Amino acid sequence: MRKITIIIACLIMALVACNTKKPSENKANNSVEETKVLTDNLVYGIATRPSENADSSELVEFGTFLQKDLINFIFDEIYAGKLQAYDFFTDKELSIDDIKLIEKTEGFDRKKVGKVQFNEQWLVDKNGGLIKRVNSMTFGIEHYSSQGTFLNYNALFSVKFKTNAQ
Repeated sequence: MRKITIIIACLIMALVACNTKKPSENKANNSVEETKVLTDNLVYGIATRPSENADSSELVEFGTFLQKDLINFIFDEIYAGKLQAYDFFTDKELSIDDIKLIEKTEGFDRKKVGKVQFNEQWLVDKNGGLIKRVNSMTFGIEHYSSQGTFLNYNALFSVKFKTNAQ
């Protein structure tokens, strides 16, 4: 039961983090009105797949939001030219051909994208509401030993999002 509660809390955080509603802006100078920045770079990760010992309710929750919808959305937006992918280590822009090569790599499957790391800015508005802006997301692919034991996640690529100020 504790596992389910933690999973649900993580999913709620992810849904709130991906909220696309923009805060109110001052049109004269394009800045957010009366906000206090709590942090510019809060980094945390969320697993996109359940553990091997997951119960059926975890499988449903993970499968519908993070794995199917989010991962496919990001790839589709990159291919449509609406989002730009970057190499996690060098911050070099990756071309659509680079992403196609990643997808053609032997053993690659979007279903193996097992972790998303969010980098967010958190602000508080004049009414005490929390505004979360996703600065970037980094995708990690599952990495296993030759014996099939999970070892870690290898960074696949990052996607940066524009802020109101850009």
